[in-house]
Amino acid sequence: IPEFFWFALTLAIGASEAYRVQVGWEDPKTSVDKYGTLKADYTPGDLGFDPLGLKPEDPEEFAAMQLKELNNGRLAMIAAAGFLAQESIDHKPILEHLGF
Repeated sequence: IPEFFWFALTLAIGASEAYRVQVGWEDPKTSVDKYGTLKADYTPGDLGFDPLGLKPEDPEEFAAMQLKELNNGRLAMIAAAGFLAQESIDHKPILEHLGF
């Protein structure tokens, strides 16, 4: 993988995290006692980006969707751990097992 890819990836992740911090956290310059606290109107994970209008308006439906997202993320992490475990045991890239 080219080094430029890792540079661009790091830059993109840093920019998105900086935006998330600006949207979700209180400004520490306004008050020292609010350092590291979330804004009252901020819902974790909700950055206002929903171009397809998939976010439910009903709070119960939104909570159910959040739970589904968490469970899918957990399942993806378990799958990634399985890939890493298999590669560390037989020292072959995971795609080699699939015939690529």
